[in-house]
Amino acid sequence: MTKVELTPAFLIHRRAFKDTSLLLDFFTRDHGKICLVGRGLRSSKTNIQMFQNLNISFSGKSQLKTLTHWEVDDSPRNLKGEALILGLYVNELISRLLHDHDPYFELFEFYKQFVDQVSKSEQADRYWLLRLFENNFLSELGYSLDFAQDIGGLPIDKNAFYDYQAQSGFSQNSTGKISGELLDLLLLESLDNIPNKDQLKTCRDLNRQRLNLLLGNKPLKSRELFFTKK
Repeated sequence: MTKVELTPAFLIHRRAFKDTSLLLDFFTRDHGKICLVGRGLRSSKTNIQMFQNLNISFSGKSQLKTLTHWEVDDSPRNLKGEALILGLYVNELISRLLHDHDPYFELFEFYKQFVDQVSKSEQADRYWLLRLFENNFLSELGYSLDFAQDIGGLPIDKNAFYDYQAQSGFSQNSTGKISGELLDLLLLESLDNIPNKDQLKTCRDLNRQRLNLLLGNKPLKSRELFFTKK
């Protein structure tokens, strides 16, 4: 019988299960993505929330285990508007693309940072936070990119432009859409140096191309929420 006590976790999705229970998807620090039964939680007055750093306990003999205890280990947080949509988008990426039960220690910390900062940030800052999270997310899945040099091994020239070669890297092209300056910012990953509006759009398109290879022909529902809002 498996029994785990007070492991750090975030709730990323929930849905009804039988008459009074919930199926709860958690992203945990030590056990990766897991699904638990929250017995009686549909009628509970104490509602378990997403985007809160929790400590959870669970146990069981079968593959589907039971949440036995949870407590909040975080400051109060209530994502609204665009911050909420971006949070739901990140949760859906985790739900769709991470393997069950595989720990992603560094990604858990990146997620924790993202959730903490996205509600406090201005729009451009939020988009940059999201792009950096996507890059780290892809790296954890084994799809990292080298932002320091091109596919020929030459250092990235901040004054040049580049094309993206899928799953390979960047090749210099005078008519390319990706500036060396943007690649340098992606390498630095600094929240104090945010790309301009056009560079953020280029970064969005680049990451969308990279993620679509993994998502296939099943679009993310959270993207539909974003377009509806817009």
